[in-house]
Amino acid sequence: MNKPDAQLILARYPAWIRQTEWTTIRPMPVILFLGAHVSLALLMHKLPLAATVHALGTLLVGLIWATSGKRIERVVYIGAYIVGAEVLWRMTHAHVFWEYGKYATALIFILAMLRRGRLKGPLLPFLYFLLLLPSAIFTVENLGLHQARQQLSFNLSGPFSLFVCAWFFSHIKLTKSQFYRMSLAMIGPATGIVSIAIYATLTASNIYFTESSNPLTSGGFGPNQVSSILGLSAFLALLYVIDAKRGDKLRRIMLLAMMVFAVQSALTFSRGGLFMAAASAVAASFFLMRDRRARINLIMLAGVVFLVAHFFVLPALDAFTGGTLSARFQDFDPTGRDKIVRADLRIWANHPLLGVGPGMARYYRAFYYRGAAAHTEFTRLLAEHGALGLIALLLLLICGWRNFLRARSNRGQAIVTSMMGWAFLFMLINAMRLVAPSFAFGLGFAELEEEHRSAFALS
Repeated sequence: MNKPDAQLILARYPAWIRQTEWTTIRPMPVILFLGAHVSLALLMHKLPLAATVHALGTLLVGLIWATSGKRIERVVYIGAYIVGAEVLWRMTHAHVFWEYGKYATALIFILAMLRRGRLKGPLLPFLYFLLLLPSAIFTVENLGLHQARQQLSFNLSGPFSLFVCAWFFSHIKLTKSQFYRMSLAMIGPATGIVSIAIYATLTASNIYFTESSNPLTSGGFGPNQVSSILGLSAFLALLYVIDAKRGDKLRRIMLLAMMVFAVQSALTFSRGGLFMAAASAVAASFFLMRDRRARINLIMLAGVVFLVAHFFVLPALDAFTGGTLSARFQDFDPTGRDKIVRADLRIWANHPLLGVGPGMARYYRAFYYRGAAAHTEFTRLLAEHGALGLIALLLLLICGWRNFLRARSNRGQAIVTSMMGWAFLFMLINAMRLVAPSFAFGLGFAELEEEHRSAFALS
């Protein structure tokens, strides 16, 4: 289809569709959107009631959009928004249960599917989740119903949300514009996270930097989770900068956002966020380099980032942290994760068929290391679900490979590889503490369309 034909077809759509889906994303609304989240996050930081209202309001909007039967891409956006907001709600002490982000996303996506009569989904993610259920009987038997419910919710909410996200996105088609609007929806609340972290850093009377994660520079919350979301947001901003046309004013905003996210992620002293973002960027670049415009943007950006980081940012950060930042990122000590992995493997060796039950490995690890929570989802599957967990893990790998083969364009391969790769790395480092890896993994099931093709209806 040539350009004039595409323009004729586009002209047949109503004006609101033409303005929403095919035009360039305008910088001023983006500035207002990000700026609003700076103020909102600082208010939520001081007033937990505001955080609670925000969390409940986000769910309400998602439920309305899911059941409206119109504009399915809005459901994608609200899902991405929850991914960015989950850590924000936790760090501002919103009065919602801990796994709220996972269940809110799953509920919205399920209602959207039911509203549109799309009950059929990919088989492998369903089997993956189904295989994790039999061992739950050991958790109930050993802990009793009440405590078992908490452990089952904590350990199975991640796999459940992953299955639902895969089901939902398998019916979704996204254009380039929709993908970047989805990215902005996630970056918005992440701007709130970084604002709280910066505020906490600047207003602290004394900051002591050691070669360990720093809760203070993480806004008073878990450095691993804060670093991960900031790193993912930095990567999504980077994708836009690489893929945007020359003269796009929004590129400068996204470049600045990327640098802010990356710097604050580094200052949490939790290395995982930046390492995962860097690995995703390398994976995406391998495919984007095949596109001439993206290749030029990537080479120019890499040069600028290297010069600015090497001569300005890193020296300033090292001076601020007394040299401990460089030492931290040059240290590849797994901080006990290797011992947890070995403990999980020993538990699996003693309970090879069904494992010890969801949440029970924490108690068994005390015999081999200490009673630590799982940090690596893959060995948790083996320890708590046994051979069924191994099969479930293999099904995830097969899903990832199939989604890669199904991607038809360089951009599609870049997005599928980088997002699913990020999800696997998150599960390797942080188990499934957030809904983010479920959403990123599920996104690999979406069909990425060219801009002139319709992406409004379910496939």
